[in-house]
Amino acid sequence: MTPLQLVWAAIALLGLVAVGVTATQVDGGAFLDDIFANAATTTVTIDLLILGVAVIVFLVVEASRLGMRRPWLWAILAVPLPGAFLVPLFFVFRERRLQSEN
Repeated sequence: MTPLQLVWAAIALLGLVAVGVTATQVDGGAFLDDIFANAATTTVTIDLLILGVAVIVFLVVEASRLGMRRPWLWAILAVPLPGAFLVPLFFVFRERRLQSEN
């Protein structure tokens, strides 16, 4: 792995652990109430949802453009996995693909 791939992998691992630990403390029943509790949380929630859609489109299009196998899988993985893990993980695979072309 290149140094850049190691950086992306470290960020992905950090994202998985950080979000995973925090997610264990979430009360599923109150989650929707919490994210729409006031104007501030609603603004952040809507911003992240729209950003998430744009990122998923980018992942699928970029994976397809680079000839990565199963580009649609990134959209499916975005449902159960945190973006803080998934996006850096994609960048690891993207860098590997770009490296293999050279």
